[in-house]
Amino acid sequence: MTWRNELSRSVTDLTRLGHATRRLQPVTRAYPLRITPHLLALMDLENPRCPVRRQVVPDTRELRPGGDRDPLGEEAFQVEKGVLCRFGDRLLALVSARCPVHCRHCNRKRYWSSPGPVAGAEEIARAVSKNRGVREVILSGGEPLLLSDRALDRRLQASRARTRVDLLRIHSRIPVTLPARITPGLVRTLKRHRPLWFVTHFNHEKELCTAARRSLRRLRDAGIPLLNQAVLLRGVNDSVAAQAALGRALANSGVKPHYLFQLDRAAGTLHFQVPMRRALDIIVRLRARHSGLVVPHLLADLPGQDGKVPITPSAVLKITDRGTLLMTPRGEKIWYRDQ
Repeated sequence: MTWRNELSRSVTDLTRLGHATRRLQPVTRAYPLRITPHLLALMDLENPRCPVRRQVVPDTRELRPGGDRDPLGEEAFQVEKGVLCRFGDRLLALVSARCPVHCRHCNRKRYWSSPGPVAGAEEIARAVSKNRGVREVILSGGEPLLLSDRALDRRLQASRARTRVDLLRIHSRIPVTLPARITPGLVRTLKRHRPLWFVTHFNHEKELCTAARRSLRRLRDAGIPLLNQAVLLRGVNDSVAAQAALGRALANSGVKPHYLFQLDRAAGTLHFQVPMRRALDIIVRLRARHSGLVVPHLLADLPGQDGKVPITPSAVLKITDRGTLLMTPRGEKIWYRDQ
């Protein structure tokens, strides 16, 4: 079965989960359901504590008030249709509006029912040409690897519209959600655009199944460096044991655990949030007990141009029950809310 055939069989109806209830229907009207057959087979539907199930099965807590529609303030930084420039040396191109799976903690959850702007090759090339300080282009979405190999190739070519662009990045959850998409043809396409970094998004050791590891090996064998960006999620990976197991599994698959993000406070996601005090305790204990190769950097991504702030004792100025006062890389003080 091809990856496209598998994608066409994705679950989008609660009845196919075997435990449809009226109480979940309002949730899926606000935030639609989508799960690939791959992830459906990987999860334990009978166990509410299953870390895969918790990430993709709707929860009534998604309808609680709170959170922001655009938690990172991305929309204010659009320089071309679907192309964002929050930082002067990087462009973020949202090249697809679709995802194979609707992860319930997604920071772009606002686009599930009403897709946002999508960047084509022309928009990327114009943005690279107009923004002279750009040295790096990141393809994201949605899921960039739901594009055809040819369409992806055109966008990667456009990303190097000027020779000063020396780094390309793809941010993709495909090795987790639809590993069959990592075909030999796709790998050949990506290989032509090296130096290119592939940044994936595993949140739990259970996601690193045989098929996922095979997809990572194909990328690694093509000379494409692999990083992982995870999100710290309540009830999924908020323990030293879970983070250590994930880090070891990634390292054994040739993937460096790079970032562990505090939750971006998008509407419909706040039930996943881990208090900053607990997050900092997890990372400090992880560093004390385990090899640096398996320990990610803990960060909070703040709105606008404040960017990624490493959560270290020196960056944390004050912790209260309501939030944390952080010092940004620009020397500014900003609150990250826990409530």
